[in-house]
Amino acid sequence: MKVILAVILSLALFIATGAYVQHYIDKTAEEIAGETDHLKKLVEAESWDEAAAVLNQITDEWTRVRRKWNALIDHAEVDRIDDALARTRELINLKDIKDCLVEIAVLKQTILHIPENERLALPNIF
Repeated sequence: MKVILAVILSLALFIATGAYVQHYIDKTAEEIAGETDHLKKLVEAESWDEAAAVLNQITDEWTRVRRKWNALIDHAEVDRIDDALARTRELINLKDIKDCLVEIAVLKQTILHIPENERLALPNIF
């Protein structure tokens, strides 16, 4: 009886931890993706100084989140976000509106794809 109770409690703890991690990844991804929408509007308006400031905010937030995500998800996904941020920074410095908008879209898609990819679902298991 004690063994069954221990197994049930362990399973419950495992499921609760997984749900918390998924919620955390979803929440932080949505927050950062929301900031990319703001960045996109600034680039479209060619407000380059403000866009650089918002990108710095996104980078700071990503740096904070990145440490936790590294423990939870595939490092290749994290590296793709780092690369997209670096490319976006350079495109803002170059004031290249078209390529910058493309890179912001890639950044947002990559960030939003991670929670979907990490979600506990049958297609992600098999």
